[in-house]
Amino acid sequence: MTLASLWTGVVHGQDAQRVASTSEAARQVQAHLGLYVTRLDRRDEGEQVYVRRERLEAWLLRPISAESVEKALCEGASWLLTGRLRASRGVGPLFEARPETETMSLIFYDVKTRVDPDRDGRYRQRRAIEPQARFSVDRARFSQLDAANLETQLRGADCVRNARVILNEMWVKEIKSP
Repeated sequence: MTLASLWTGVVHGQDAQRVASTSEAARQVQAHLGLYVTRLDRRDEGEQVYVRRERLEAWLLRPISAESVEKALCEGASWLLTGRLRASRGVGPLFEARPETETMSLIFYDVKTRVDPDRDGRYRQRRAIEPQARFSVDRARFSQLDAANLETQLRGADCVRNARVILNEMWVKEIKSP
C-alpha cells in the first residue's frame, strides 16, 4: 500500500452511517488531542477526522516550509502522542475511549489552489489538498511506551530522532526551498 493510496477519496462524500461514526470520532479526537484551535465553522473544509476501519485519521491544515520541517515534525509527533492543548492528554486516553481504534494518524496538509476558465468564460477555483506530513502510532506500540516520559523525549534537539523511534510511521513530503 502506498502513501498516495491512503489519501485517495479523502475529500469525497461518505455514506450516512460513516458520517455518524465520524462525527463521534471527531468529537473524541478533539477532546483527547485538542488539534483544532478554530471554531468548526471557521476551519478549512479539509480539516476533518476520518474513520477508516480500525484507523482514525485527523487532517490538519499545517503547511510546512523548508525552514520549518524539524519544528513541524516535532509538533506533529508531540500533538499526536501528548496532545496539542494544555488540557488535552494525547492518544493514550483516545485509545481507551475508542477500543475499536487500532491506529491513530495525524496528517498535516496544505491547500494548493488554481483558477481555470470554464467554457462559459467564468473562472472556477480548484482546490487540491496536498499531504505534507503523516504521523501514526498504533495501540500496541503506544502501550509499550512510558507515557509519563513522552513530553521530555519530544523536546529539544533529539525530538525528531526520538519521534522516529517512537512512532510506527513518520513521513514528510520533500519540500524544496523557494
